[in-house]
Amino acid sequence: MTTLAVDTSSKACSCALVRGGTLLAECYLNVGMTHSATLMRLVGDTLGHAGLGPGAVDRLAVTVGPGSYTGLRIGMAAVKGMALAGDLPCVGVSTLLSLAYNLLCFEGTVCAALDARVGQVFAALFSVRGGKVSRLTGDAAMTLEELGRILPEGAMVCGDGTELVCRAFGEAKRLRPAPAALRFQRASSAALAAEGLSEVPASALTVAYHRLSQAERERAARERQSGDQ
Repeated sequence: MTTLAVDTSSKACSCALVRGGTLLAECYLNVGMTHSATLMRLVGDTLGHAGLGPGAVDRLAVTVGPGSYTGLRIGMAAVKGMALAGDLPCVGVSTLLSLAYNLLCFEGTVCAALDARVGQVFAALFSVRGGKVSRLTGDAAMTLEELGRILPEGAMVCGDGTELVCRAFGEAKRLRPAPAALRFQRASSAALAAEGLSEVPASALTVAYHRLSQAERERAARERQSGDQ
């Protein structure tokens, strides 16, 4: 089974090919260019470096959130287009779950955390044992105070919220920040995570935002103000 995975949930953009748990090729770009301008080029480069054509791909995987609203939509649209063109099944992967797969060499509890701004993080807890990942909590947007109530001592923290979480609880809970090379989203980890998830048709893929966008929050605030007048 050959999986082509893409991740566009953050400022970086990546694409990977994984076959039977083995990484064949991966392209990663973090140079400030828009994902819409780079993603399909990365897909072509990844296939080319592996010496494969689109026909060698058995299924597609994409991180579905949480993460950048615009980035997630770009990755989703690209994967749906490729799936429809190639009649391929898809796998939607939680961004936080994919982060936990960065740390398969670790033994213990992993806290995957993304900075959600406005005093919140997107976070989930996972157990990593013997190269296997199991989920301990669901993905959720929460305050640092709420995360602190469920965060165990000695956890390893990954994601772009690592510094935020470790600054708040690192000393008290003896947290360990993930090494920089393993801290951020990668398509290869999304592909590995997809191996344990169910396939769906492209039409069933949906983005998991876990919170209203800034524009939606501002509109809701204006509507509440109008209702109070």
